[in-house]
Amino acid sequence: MSEVTRIDMAALNGEAIQEAVDNGGRLELHDSTRPDVAPIVLDDFLMAVMRGEVA
Repeated sequence: MSEVTRIDMAALNGEAIQEAVDNGGRLELHDSTRPDVAPIVLDDFLMAVMRGEVA
């Protein structure tokens, strides 16, 4: 299973996002200002879309 990179939407880290995309990892998006909202995990399909592998 691929590594999950945790990204805080309140303080985006473009380098970490790009690294996850380039290395085939997955992203978990959360918002530290909204702890009541569940994180969103971008699965393998959505990561493939971000890499441009799905048209």
